[in-house]
Amino acid sequence: MYRVAIVGSGPAGLSAAGRAAALGMSHVLIEKTDHLSDTIYRYQKGKHVMATPANLVLRSDLDFDAGKREAILDAWSGQVQAKQINVRFNAEITAIEGEAGHFKLQLKNGEAIEAEAVVLAIGTQGNPNRLRIPGADLPHVQYQLDDPGEYVDEHITVVGSGDAGIENALGLAADPAQRNVVTILNRGTDFARAKDANVKLLEAAEQEGRIIVRRECSPSEVRPGELMLDTRDGQEPIRCDRIIARTGSQPPRGFVESCGIEFTSADAGAFPRLSPSFETTKPGIHVIGALAGYPLIKHCMNQGY
Repeated sequence: MYRVAIVGSGPAGLSAAGRAAALGMSHVLIEKTDHLSDTIYRYQKGKHVMATPANLVLRSDLDFDAGKREAILDAWSGQVQAKQINVRFNAEITAIEGEAGHFKLQLKNGEAIEAEAVVLAIGTQGNPNRLRIPGADLPHVQYQLDDPGEYVDEHITVVGSGDAGIENALGLAADPAQRNVVTILNRGTDFARAKDANVKLLEAAEQEGRIIVRRECSPSEVRPGELMLDTRDGQEPIRCDRIIARTGSQPPRGFVESCGIEFTSADAGAFPRLSPSFETTKPGIHVIGALAGYPLIKHCMNQGY
C-alpha cells in the first residue's frame, strides 16, 4: 500500500513524485508508456520548449528551463534516477476503485496497485479533437508530428493556428532541401491563441515564401490528394498530400467520471470540479496539470510540488 499513487509522468506528475521522494513518502509514479512525459516525448524532434511565464518562480524538486525537447527529457530522466523516484512503466490504468485511505488502481494487464491517495496527472493529449468533415478518416490525416524531417516533396496542410500548429508548420518548412509546400489554415485574421514569438516566426516565414498562410478559411472536405476549403469567396480546392491537424484536445471525461469525479459543467471542454488544493469531488483523488486546466509546464510542476 503506497501513501500516494501518481498517474501520469508528465511535468505535473513528475514534480509530484519528485516532491514525494524528497519527503520520504511512499509513492509510485505510474506511466502507461515505456518513457517519461509522453506529451513532451511526442513533441517534434528538436522543438524548443518555452518556460513561460518568465515571471513565475518554479517550485519543484526537478529542474526545468527553456531548451530543446531532447535536453529536457534527458535531464528529467537523470534526476528521476538520482532522486530515486519510484516509476512503474508500461502500466495503463483502466479503473480506480475504493475510497480515501484505500484505493485500488486496476491495470490493463490484470494487476492492481493500492494507495491511500491518488493524484491524476494524465493530461489531455491522448484525446485529440478530430476533424469532423467528410474524408477525415482518410489515412493521410494525422494528429501528431514526431519528426518534420521525415517528409520530403509533399504538399502539407496544417490545420490549427495555435502554438502546436505553428511550430509544426515551421518545422516542416525549415529545410528547403525537403521541398515541402507547407500551408497553415487560420479561421480568423490573426493568431490570438499562439505566443507572440511563434507568430513573429510564422509571419517571417510567410514573407520569405517558406509557408503559405491562409486566413479566414477552414477545411470542409478531405479528398485523396486534395483538400476543399471554405473561404470568403466560396469553396476552393488545394493540393494536399498530408494533413497535420493540431486542433486541441479534451479531457478523457469518460474515464475521469468513472472514478467518481464530477466536472464543472456538461460542456465538452469542461474540467473536473476541484478544491483549492486540487482535490476532486471524490475525496482522496486530486487532479493537477493540463487535466485541471493548466497546460503550461511551470504551472503543472508547481501544482505537482
